[in-house]
Amino acid sequence: MRTPRRRGVQPPNPAYTDETIVMRRNQAAPSGNTFSRFWRRLRLGVIAILIVLLALTGVLYWQVSRLASAITVADPRANPSLATPLIGANVLIVGVDERPDSPEEGVRSDTLILARLDAAAGWVSLLSIPRDTQVELRDIGTSKINAAYGQGYARAQEFYGPQVTAPQGGMANAAEVVEQVLRLRDRGMRVDYVAQVNFEGFAAVIDALGGVTIDVPRLLIDDAYPTPDFGITRVEFQPGPQLMDGERALIYARMRHPDSDFGRSERQQQVIRAILSEFKNRSMFGRTLAVPALLNAVGGEEGARPMLTTLPIDRPDVLLGLLGLAGSLDPDTIGQFRISPEEVAVFEDGSNLIWDDAGIQALLDRFVAPPSEAQEQATVQVFNGTETSGLARQVTLELEQAGFRILSPDNAPPGGYGRTTVYNTNNTPATARRLARTLNAELVNGPAPVSQVPPIWW
Repeated sequence: MRTPRRRGVQPPNPAYTDETIVMRRNQAAPSGNTFSRFWRRLRLGVIAILIVLLALTGVLYWQVSRLASAITVADPRANPSLATPLIGANVLIVGVDERPDSPEEGVRSDTLILARLDAAAGWVSLLSIPRDTQVELRDIGTSKINAAYGQGYARAQEFYGPQVTAPQGGMANAAEVVEQVLRLRDRGMRVDYVAQVNFEGFAAVIDALGGVTIDVPRLLIDDAYPTPDFGITRVEFQPGPQLMDGERALIYARMRHPDSDFGRSERQQQVIRAILSEFKNRSMFGRTLAVPALLNAVGGEEGARPMLTTLPIDRPDVLLGLLGLAGSLDPDTIGQFRISPEEVAVFEDGSNLIWDDAGIQALLDRFVAPPSEAQEQATVQVFNGTETSGLARQVTLELEQAGFRILSPDNAPPGGYGRTTVYNTNNTPATARRLARTLNAELVNGPAPVSQVPPIWW
């Protein structure tokens, strides 16, 4: 018997009872809730990462500000520079030989290196100035350039004003004399900032980084290395890569008797490159953690700080430029220049060195130019250090096809050669870097281990 229907009323559909509808809604809900929960978690994760990054940035800036307050001093020169490493700045690095226990010895600059920093283009160049370079000093006349710092140090208030400290005066006078010798003003340039470090500060910075790795190119022996008590001692460095602490690296950078002042300037630039390499190899977090150790290394007491600078390292544009270079700069691409008889004609007046001005200007043209293969015009020579006959010629042809300027190949002197090595002997970092990548070779900036050996060993 059929159930009668009431007009306008549909019989219930068993598939769509209230119970079934509720069940289906509950089945559909997890998909939407899961999607919503995913995005909530993603947002929370992004926010958490941003908070950590902001906190890390804040800690870094706080540490840098502390470091700046400990080592930054005002530049007493007229019209202090506003240049920024972001787009190009010249920083004079002055290694100071000061002995607090022997004030009668005076203070002088043991090292003068002009650094060109350009974070936007991602390059740095170093120019070493020999300490025996002849200059004209105010009220003194003819002298050596390493006396400029000491003169400014001794006459700081007379030269620059009553509130100027001795180190400020030394840095300012050294900067002015370097500008004069290099004729930077004629180029529309100047020494924008100065950084001075004494022997104690140099060693402390390296120790704060846990040491640096130096590849010693050959056996170096100095039988007359000066000691703090004005005596001498014998020091020796075996060839090959080695981890050096601050004291050992300082000896390596200072010794001059194995070769000359020019060899010493090359070693000093090598140590600077090693310091930058050690810092770059750390993560951002690792660099942040290194700042307190650096602060302790260079803080010191007022008037006796092992490091001082007129570079405002906590100024945002300066800090961004320095961090950019620290993160992106390959130390192997740093331009290494030095005023030396191999680069510039020189006349000796006693122990004074009088450099040919045109030669210095030609060297400066290369120093201020971004590294490029076109500018370097480097040549490459391949030496065969294996028992495979004709290998050097084969590699030479391949490199010529790759666009390198090639010299005739030859055989290497007898010896054991573990792998292909590119020796950048003539300061051509752009060419040397591409060459090392082409050959999948180790790159060494500096002379080959055997005298008269050209850039590449195979």
